[in-house]
Amino acid sequence: MKNSTFPVYSISLSGLVSWQLHALNNEGTEGNQSLTRRYYIVEKGDPEPKFVNGVSGDTIKHIQAEHLHRICTESELPLSEGGKQCNPDRIGFDIDLAEKQKTAFFTEQEANLAAKTAKVLQVCTISDLEGFMVTEKKGQTLKRESVIEFGAIVGLPSFVKTQSYFHAKYGTDNPTPYNVQISSGLYATVLNIEAFRIGYNPHTFNYAVAAGDRKKRLDALLKSVLYTFLQPNGAKRNTNLPHPDHFEGIIAVSTRRCPAPMISALDADYHRQIESLANTLNRMNGEGTIRLFRFETMAQFAEQIQELITLSAPWESNRAEAIE
Repeated sequence: MKNSTFPVYSISLSGLVSWQLHALNNEGTEGNQSLTRRYYIVEKGDPEPKFVNGVSGDTIKHIQAEHLHRICTESELPLSEGGKQCNPDRIGFDIDLAEKQKTAFFTEQEANLAAKTAKVLQVCTISDLEGFMVTEKKGQTLKRESVIEFGAIVGLPSFVKTQSYFHAKYGTDNPTPYNVQISSGLYATVLNIEAFRIGYNPHTFNYAVAAGDRKKRLDALLKSVLYTFLQPNGAKRNTNLPHPDHFEGIIAVSTRRCPAPMISALDADYHRQIESLANTLNRMNGEGTIRLFRFETMAQFAEQIQELITLSAPWESNRAEAIE
């Protein structure tokens, strides 16, 4: 069973990453002081919330989408014109462009939401995986929720520190002084991938993309997750490139219509809880329902992503769910 392929319904990642001396996510400035992203963490048994440094899910998803764009380009996966340009509107860019050129993006036969959604899924991998929402002029609103979901990456209370450092911008005249907040610490990270929705048209309850192409998109998505942690392209990397020195966690994969378990590393016991949940779900739904891919280093994380790419098969809505 270990080396046989299996269908993938959902994938979750629960991990603990260590970044030293970074400023990946800032919230603006106050005077000459840049302000880093902060969150309140409320712990059981402690009435005083903890104020910790973090990186927003928006920032992490933006980083992941940029990596996905490069992977899709290299792998020659289908992209709309907006997708090729990494335009945030993606398929909306193409629809607006067609209107400006006095043409129609959708044909007369593609008049309803089902047909329009099918076309978008077929022509743009990024729109399929990252989601989209666009309103046609005097037309319908087309939308799709992202297949991949990120939580904020948040520091563990007592294991994260932010300090302010003086800098100066030198030019031909007087130098401009300013302060930058730099953070170091251990950060909890979570993400979820609804792999069964890749290429899925919710208006027809069928797939608009062939199984082989859905597999290519799943592989590209998994690669982009790996690259996101290998190279988190956030703010101020030109002079505050993060020192990544630890990454551990569990990738959980469900092979039946069951969510992959996910527990934040904010709980020090998250490993045991995920393993216990996997055992319970396997007893409830059948052996092999949940498969766990554990890692203790960044190198092992890359190996587990490679293993998952090798063994994963695209989900089929009408397939027999017997696991060998």
